[in-house]
Amino acid sequence: MAIDITCYTKLDHNLLQSKLDVIKSNYNYIFNHSYLIYTANEVLTRQQLELIVDPVEKYQKESDLLISEEFGLKDARSYFMVSVNDKSFPKVNTTGMAELLRKELGEKNIIVLLNGETLI
Repeated sequence: MAIDITCYTKLDHNLLQSKLDVIKSNYNYIFNHSYLIYTANEVLTRQQLELIVDPVEKYQKESDLLISEEFGLKDARSYFMVSVNDKSFPKVNTTGMAELLRKELGEKNIIVLLNGETLI
């Protein structure tokens, strides 16, 4: 079974990506072995969603906004994923990873979901 952590943030996706690069560098002992951290993606606003014509694309993009709102993060601007590469958790568990990400990105700027379903 895969273990994924999805994080929604209030940070612009370009700013988020630069912060993720710093986090990967500062914690390379974690991200080189136990976890894989993926690139930042943009969460569109409702106004931006209205401009999308393709219903499949619109559904996919709108889902990001709705999920972030469902779990209490209003005005999400970006999201990223972290996957567990080594399930033996030699350095840190998923709760520890959530704490690390909140510390680095600002507790009020982020929500962390385990497998996209459970707020941690």
